[in-house]
Amino acid sequence: MTEQMKEVMNYSLEDKFQIEDLKQRKLYINFEIDENLLNDITYHILRFNTEDKGLEISERKPILLYCTSNGGSVVDGFSLIDVILASKTPVYTINIGYQYSMGLLIGISGSKRFSTKNATYLLHDGQNFMYNSSAKLKDAMKFEDQREQRIKEHVLSKSKLTSKEYDKNYRVEFYMYSKEAKEKGFVDYIIGEDCTIDDII
Repeated sequence: MTEQMKEVMNYSLEDKFQIEDLKQRKLYINFEIDENLLNDITYHILRFNTEDKGLEISERKPILLYCTSNGGSVVDGFSLIDVILASKTPVYTINIGYQYSMGLLIGISGSKRFSTKNATYLLHDGQNFMYNSSAKLKDAMKFEDQREQRIKEHVLSKSKLTSKEYDKNYRVEFYMYSKEAKEKGFVDYIIGEDCTIDDII
């Protein structure tokens, strides 16, 4: 069998698996959060809601969003968060590796949040690279302050953190394993302790 034939067969197999996953409403975030990923995930969440239109929420098959990401664009990430929160069809988020930065903000947005025992989380203030005139930088920083406030409001609404705890930890690299993440309210179920793998496949 030639290498070209192997590539065609592998592509077809991967394509088949992807189609089967979509039929089961399984979506994956395995990369940096950007507009391409945003467009793909939001498209499917909206499509599933269209399919479910008219159904009671209790009758809708949940969307399983497996999110393992180092983070990425705040603008694109919050666009996805808005869609997850607006979705009438429940979106369950699952951390099977790590959810850092924007990955964490997306992960905590699920109507149910699952995690493997050794999955990790990171809450921090992110990175910013601004180059401009002094006046324009001041304008940008005003907007950045508004954005940081929205991030804080989102985290507080989706966790047990107090405003004081948030302020204390936001300026540091606040890493957590799933147990601490559950104590802080970022996770609902740890797989193998609160539920089985059958609940997320």
